[in-house]
Amino acid sequence: MKSGLKLLFLIVCSFYGTGLAAQKEFEGVIRYKHTVTAKDKNFDVNYDYTALGKKSEYYYKKGNYKFVNHDAFFAGDLYRADQVVNYLPLSKSDTAYRVDGTLSDMDVMDVEVRDYEEKILGHACVVVTLKLIPSGQDGPVSYRRYYCSKDFPVNPEHFKNCKGNAYDVIYEKSQSLPLRIEFEWPDRTIRWEAYQVKAQKVTNKLFEISKKWVIVPIN
Repeated sequence: MKSGLKLLFLIVCSFYGTGLAAQKEFEGVIRYKHTVTAKDKNFDVNYDYTALGKKSEYYYKKGNYKFVNHDAFFAGDLYRADQVVNYLPLSKSDTAYRVDGTLSDMDVMDVEVRDYEEKILGHACVVVTLKLIPSGQDGPVSYRRYYCSKDFPVNPEHFKNCKGNAYDVIYEKSQSLPLRIEFEWPDRTIRWEAYQVKAQKVTNKLFEISKKWVIVPIN
């Protein structure tokens, strides 16, 4: 049970200078649909759909973000840049797991950055690919791909101390938000695919920590 939950934590916690000084950061919402593709016939894709749901909204403002999942075990993922912490509230209880983003339990074996051949929602993207392995272990090797567009810029300084999910690497390389995210393991791939992006004002209240939460540290 613990190992299964730990994997879910890694999935859910699963998302950014000089060049940005004169460029305004994106503020708004990206709406994603989720797809789980099994590569092992014995893997039940409902495991991940139950955890994440099939759709989400991603609100971003000045380094803070909040995923809101639909019909999922995890109600969402709140990242506070000032704390370098993720909060993962559950949908059917007041429990919220706290993840220290300055810590990482995976090692980055390789990083590749390349231009993506196709546009996503009409936007040119670069693909940042990470090859990962659990810290202190021989495997399994996994890959994470972030398809990011310069049309939605962010300041990587917000994430420079965030080792969790290798955000320090991802956003130093991309300096922008992803329109597609892929987590690939030997048995399946999870994809977050943007179907709408909207620039809008985002209230700071969205990033407040609920007084109702019973916070449980997990690292």
